[in-house]
Amino acid sequence: MDTVTWSLLFGVLQVLYIEVVLGNGCFTFQGSCCILCNPGYFLPQECGTCTPCPATGYTDKRNNKSYCDHCQRCEGIFRYVEKCSSTRNAVCTCIPGKKCTDEKCKRCKTDRCPAGQRLVGQKCMNCPLGTFNTGAEHVCTPWKNCTALGGVIINNGSHTSDVVCGGYVTKKTQSPGPTAAVTTTTKLRSVPEPSPGLSNLDIACIVVPSAVVLFLIAICVLWREKLTEKMKHLFQNIPKPIVKQTEEEDGCSCHFPEEENGAEDEPMTLEA
Repeated sequence: MDTVTWSLLFGVLQVLYIEVVLGNGCFTFQGSCCILCNPGYFLPQECGTCTPCPATGYTDKRNNKSYCDHCQRCEGIFRYVEKCSSTRNAVCTCIPGKKCTDEKCKRCKTDRCPAGQRLVGQKCMNCPLGTFNTGAEHVCTPWKNCTALGGVIINNGSHTSDVVCGGYVTKKTQSPGPTAAVTTTTKLRSVPEPSPGLSNLDIACIVVPSAVVLFLIAICVLWREKLTEKMKHLFQNIPKPIVKQTEEEDGCSCHFPEEENGAEDEPMTLEA
């Protein structure tokens, strides 16, 4: 055999020796010892074979380390972008509504985009056309459909505000003349928004003044009753005036003197 044939045969035997004896994780060897492992493997002994990393570990470079690096776990406020493999660590990101504080996303912080924007991934981007965000929400809300509400658009919407709708109200008027012609004028009115329920503050503003008014009325009624009783008691204690009654003789009563001579039944005699 020539030299080329022997070289090829030696190379094939070397590859077979590495894969069969030292394992396919060995990158370079010296004698019967592997001295450098491929990614995904580690070297537990100085002279031995390369061992695959467990499911919870990885090596992303050629190495002679006696251990594998631990895989990152994406839990709680984190979620997986890529899961861990024997040659690559897991890639985590923050859950929606939170933002990574560094490139490796070791920490998260609450993120709120400014008005007119929303959070896409880890960046704030403008709301799509036809939606808006006042800055109080994390998402963009679609504009109102004025046609569906029976009106028209009075003010156009923007990234930070909703559209303002309006409707048409027809009013019939009769023009003077021999022929009664009916004309129609159109006035624009705004379509009222559905009124929300009373808030706790509104209820408090109604209940508290009412309670105060009722309390004042009750005080006035009690005060009036007490004042009335006091006045009655005061009038009862006032002494009554003493009226002196004098007997007046009746000047018109005349008493005829009784006849001294004789009694009433004695007959009168006529003297000669």
